[in-house]
Amino acid sequence: MSCGLGEKELWILNLLYTNRNFTQSSGYNSKKLERIYSRKFSNNIKPHTQVLLNEGYISQIRKKDIKYYILDKKKTSIALGSHGYNVTMGRERPV
Repeated sequence: MSCGLGEKELWILNLLYTNRNFTQSSGYNSKKLERIYSRKFSNNIKPHTQVLLNEGYISQIRKKDIKYYILDKKKTSIALGSHGYNVTMGRERPV
């Protein structure tokens, strides 16, 4: 892939992007993410979230259960847009 992310990392980013998890107050629960991920893919989610954490795409909130949110919205939208996912490049304003 041109951005260095695999299919599974892009899938995780797309899930966080479509649920609008852009701030610390709107984090996505890691247990719920693991359940959804295990329905689609058979292997472990931990290495893929670690890649996203190391590259600076997402960050985590340490609570009782870890929650993830998108740290760099611009970088995420460029990565998803270059791989054919639906993203908004700029602001949406109602007409």
